[in-house]
Amino acid sequence: MRLLTLFRSTLGNAATLKFVVRRIMISIPVVVGVILAAFLLARAMPGKPFENVGSKRMPPETQRMLNARFGLDRPLFLNFPSDGVVPDNDKPIEVRNLALPDCDQLRAGISPTDQNPQEFTDTYDGWQILRMVQERRESTVDFQGKPARCLQSTSLLYSDLFRSQFFEYLFNALRLDFGPSLSRATLGQPVIELIGDRLPVSMKLGFLSVLVAFVIGVPLGVLSALRRNTSTDYVITFTVVTWQSIPTLVLAPLMILILVTNLKIMPTPDPRVWKGTTIFDPEFISRAALPILVLGTGIATGVARLTRASVLQVLRDDYIRTARAKGLAERIVIYVHALKNALIPVATIIGPLLADVLTGSLIIERIFAIPGLGDSFVNAVAARDYNLLLGTTILYALFLIAGNIFVDLMYTWLDPRIRFD
Repeated sequence: MRLLTLFRSTLGNAATLKFVVRRIMISIPVVVGVILAAFLLARAMPGKPFENVGSKRMPPETQRMLNARFGLDRPLFLNFPSDGVVPDNDKPIEVRNLALPDCDQLRAGISPTDQNPQEFTDTYDGWQILRMVQERRESTVDFQGKPARCLQSTSLLYSDLFRSQFFEYLFNALRLDFGPSLSRATLGQPVIELIGDRLPVSMKLGFLSVLVAFVIGVPLGVLSALRRNTSTDYVITFTVVTWQSIPTLVLAPLMILILVTNLKIMPTPDPRVWKGTTIFDPEFISRAALPILVLGTGIATGVARLTRASVLQVLRDDYIRTARAKGLAERIVIYVHALKNALIPVATIIGPLLADVLTGSLIIERIFAIPGLGDSFVNAVAARDYNLLLGTTILYALFLIAGNIFVDLMYTWLDPRIRFD
C-alpha cells in the first residue's frame, strides 16, 4: 500500500508525467523498428507456412489458394514490374457505358460509325509505389455542332503501398490486430486471442519465479557481503556460481529425475493446473512448485551476485560510517540505510527480466509442458507462423519498454536525489 501511494504521488508530479510521455513517444519508432526487424527475420527463415502437411508436401495449387487467402502472395514492401502481383480491383473507376466512343477520337473528327468499340479494361503503366492508372469516365463533347456522349480517359496516381505485406501488417499491428494464425493446428484463429489465452499462464509463471528469485537472491547477497572472506561467503559464492553454471536445459530434467522420479518428494508436474486455478490453490502449489523453483533459483543466482557486489560498494560510503558513528544498530544501518541504495543496480535488471519471464521461458515451458506463450513461440517457429512470431515479439518489446520505464520510476523511490525535473 505504501509503495502504491508512493507511485501515485510520483506520477502526479508534472515533471515525472512529462518524462513518461516523452519516453512513450520515443518508444514508438523503436516498436516500428522491432516490427520491421522481426518481419524480415521471419521471412528469411527457410520454408513457408503452407509448404508441408505433416511429412507430405502440400500441392502447389493449394499453396497458392492459402497464400492468396492470407495475403502472402502480395509483395513484401513495394510493387515492382517483376513481382507478377495484379493490383486489387476495388479502385473507384466508373465506366457506365463501355460501348460509347472515345472522346479524343470525336474531337479529332472521327465518326462513331467508323469505330469498333470494345470492352475497356484497366491499364497500368508499370508497377511502382505510385501507379499511373488509366481511368475512363462518361463525358460529353461537341461533335459536328451537337453534344455527343463519349468516354474520357484520364491518368490518376494510385498507391499500393499499404497493400504490401509489411505495411498492411504494420497498420493492423498499431491497432493491436496481429492477424490470423498460419499454423496448421490453429489456422485462421486470431493471434490476439491465442496470445490472450496463453499470456496469463506465462505471466503467472514469470511473476512467481521473479518473486522466488528476489526472496532467495537478495538475502543471500546481503549475507555474503556481510560475511565477506569468511567460510559463509565462500560457501554461498561457490553454490551460486555452480548453480548458475548449470544450463536450465540440463537442470530442469535433472530436478525431475531426482525429485519426482527417484525420491518422489514432489508430484509430477501437471499442465492442467496452470489454467482455471489460483496461485493459492494447494493443487497448483504442489504441481507448479518445481518449474517455478527451477526458473526462480536460476534467476536468484544472478540477483545474489549483483546484490553482494552492490552492498560491498555501499558499505564503504561515508554516510554508512556516519550512521555507525551515531550509534545506530547494525540492523538499521544495513537494512534501512545501506540496502536501499544497494538495490539500485539490482532494480536495473527488473525491466528486461520481467519482459523475459512474462512472455514465457521457452525451455521451462517446453520441458514441463506448460501451456504458455513460450511454448507457442517454439511451435510457431516450427510451423513458420509469421503472425504469431511477430505478435509475440511485439509483445516482448512492449513489456521491455514498460519495464524500463517502471525501473526509472523506481529509482526515485530508492534514491530521493534522483528527479526528472
